[in-house]
Amino acid sequence: MDRVDRTTLLARLARKIAEYGPELPLETRLCRAYLAIVGGDGAAITLSYTEPSRVTLCATDDVAARLEDLQDVLGEGPGPTAYVAETAMATDVRVDRDRWPLFTEAAREVPGVRTVYAVPMRPGQRTIGVLTVHQNADDLPDGDRAQFLADAIGAALMKDPPPPVESDLDPGPWSTRAQIHQATGMVLMQLRISPTDAMALMRAHAFSHSTTLAEVAEQITSRRLRFSDDGTDAEHDAESES
Repeated sequence: MDRVDRTTLLARLARKIAEYGPELPLETRLCRAYLAIVGGDGAAITLSYTEPSRVTLCATDDVAARLEDLQDVLGEGPGPTAYVAETAMATDVRVDRDRWPLFTEAAREVPGVRTVYAVPMRPGQRTIGVLTVHQNADDLPDGDRAQFLADAIGAALMKDPPPPVESDLDPGPWSTRAQIHQATGMVLMQLRISPTDAMALMRAHAFSHSTTLAEVAEQITSRRLRFSDDGTDAEHDAESES
């Protein structure tokens, strides 16, 4: 996947988040945006999938919630395996009976489910959770795009890393944080979204371009990067840098 394609996907993610009202939690809007872009009938975001601290942040419908519960109770399915193996997993519950027999048998009783597709969220060096999509069809989403968006959403859900230690040789963390706050304000004005959403998009952009949040903030405040409603400015920047 090239740089322009990544930027286009992030622009679509930004537009979808902006479309959903600010009264919805960020994780719900991210989950719905992922479903709208990747395709499917329902989706869920679950962190720490096979660990005691496991928590489902969002399920777009009752079916998605039921599938997450089944995998939690049974201890098997594409979600747990995707989390441990750190790679996407899929199953057609109508024909697959060997790999996760307990889950597929139970999932066949859930109306409207044919395929379940689980994608690990892997920002940085570790998997933090899984995005799971279900649909009543046997086709699967584009694997590269589904994985990229899952990783970007994982980055958007993460908290900021600790600021660097201040020294006499640099302006220190306070100026960096001030620039990040300024950039956050610019993004929220560009897209008419909340500060939390703006920061999430900046983190996702930093992850997708293998850079730091501070560098993204500098690009925004210097007006070399703009999150517009249609994403055209961001795409233009990506083309000029490639």
